[in-house]
Amino acid sequence: MDLLKRFAKDKAAFIGLSLLGLLVLTAVFAPLLAPFPNDVFDFHIGNRLQPPSATALFGTDRMGSDIFSRMLFGARITLMLAGIAVGSALVIGVPIGLIAGYYQNWVSDALMRIAEIFLAVPQIVLAIAIAQTLGPSIENVILALSLTYWPFWARLVYAETRSMRNEVFVESAVALGASPWRVIVLHILPNIASPIIVRTSIGMGATILTAATLGFLGLGAPPPTPEWGRMIAESREFLPEAWWYALAPGIAIFLTVLGFNLFGDGLRDILDPRTRRSV
Repeated sequence: MDLLKRFAKDKAAFIGLSLLGLLVLTAVFAPLLAPFPNDVFDFHIGNRLQPPSATALFGTDRMGSDIFSRMLFGARITLMLAGIAVGSALVIGVPIGLIAGYYQNWVSDALMRIAEIFLAVPQIVLAIAIAQTLGPSIENVILALSLTYWPFWARLVYAETRSMRNEVFVESAVALGASPWRVIVLHILPNIASPIIVRTSIGMGATILTAATLGFLGLGAPPPTPEWGRMIAESREFLPEAWWYALAPGIAIFLTVLGFNLFGDGLRDILDPRTRRSV
């Protein structure tokens, strides 16, 4: 309860949580909130590139579809992409970091050298290369993001595990005959959960931004899937006249990434008092 009170007092973190709550509600209730839910995949050429109005809040796109309705359904795709990609990266990176951090042998060295090879190349460049090789699709975007993001968690968990390995309670568990896996799962992992949670929250924002970049480059979900990055890419040839075409999905991406970053900062301040900001 004390943690919740501190979180509520952090205005920036509260704003982040509110933005994320709005995003989740939008994704869940998109069919009910969208004024024209059928416009997500239907074309109305006669209504193409209409400016914002009372009927079409954010105007229409090049195919005459309501941009606001497509944005609402795009929130579902955004959360799905980020959630699966980050979850997969966690499943890969956390065990590798734990094993490499606890054991001090050639296996742990080899695992971290592999992670460092991935980290040597900027994530966005590597994700573009993988997505370009596999072809544009939602599945390939998820795969590209997962394969390029796991080293960040592996490195974080590796460093935390190495520092935790020499703690008294860990050495006591080893002295009492606890197996390595019991020590790792029951003693080390719960005590390094805080930085993992914070990294996951901030990582969601970075993953959404990378996914939007892939969509902008034409490597994401194929049309007419309502993906925010692709919507911005499609608007380029109609700028600056149809300014609303790019503005709406751009604001959606900005607010979503901002929400995850503010929420992650708030979690970090609560879970690690050493880094707490003055609020």
